[in-house]
Amino acid sequence: MKITKRAMLLSTALHLLYFVATFGVGFIRTLNYEPDIIAEAGNVTTFHNEVAIGTTGSPFIYVFTWIGLAIVLALGMLTVQRIRQTR
Repeated sequence: MKITKRAMLLSTALHLLYFVATFGVGFIRTLNYEPDIIAEAGNVTTFHNEVAIGTTGSPFIYVFTWIGLAIVLALGMLTVQRIRQTR
């Protein structure tokens, strides 16, 4: 049970790190964005009514990746534990 809890905790930490890094990169890109108005003056395009920052999709994919990563981490920890016991 101890390995399962550790694997779930590590999976949660890695997913949080992913979300923070994704948000951070997007935030930095937004701060540093400078539109080239002169080059775009001749290109007339219509603006959309909706704006999506980042990706759009089902949030359930993160539940599945969290569970999958926890299983992989638990199997890895079990393997390391068995290798250490045989030595």
